[in-house]
Amino acid sequence: MPAGNLDVTVLYEEPRVLVLPAFHRLAGKETVTPGDFAAEPMVACAGAPAPWIGFWRLEPGTRHRPAPVAPLVADAVEDKLDAVADGRAVALLPARDRRLTGRDDLATVAVEGIEPCHVVVATRRGDDNPLVAGFREAAGTHLRHP
Repeated sequence: MPAGNLDVTVLYEEPRVLVLPAFHRLAGKETVTPGDFAAEPMVACAGAPAPWIGFWRLEPGTRHRPAPVAPLVADAVEDKLDAVADGRAVALLPARDRRLTGRDDLATVAVEGIEPCHVVVATRRGDDNPLVAGFREAAGTHLRHP
């Protein structure tokens, strides 16, 4: 569905972090810049639209050079995290992604100089279903700050 046919409400912003294997040379740093990991391979996501992949790989539209794609494709985020833990790639994810919790084989590092991701509610423009309106209102009230 084209973005022009959507009503989008930003609930909050969340910084992105670099996800690394725990043994990586950048693990333990407080912050990094995109240049610090520009040569690192990143896992490609199966079936993701190009703009989505570009955002998570810092591709055109940002001032950073995108990292090379790792020679593997992950069908799910868990597969991506396993590839990172094995040392085959690095990844960018939202800082509070719950799938990072309890993974001793992974490290996360804040990335300076990149825009955060946005958590949004998106609905079809002009949808007059009262359930949709109720959901948008509830999300705006209860999901603004995690």
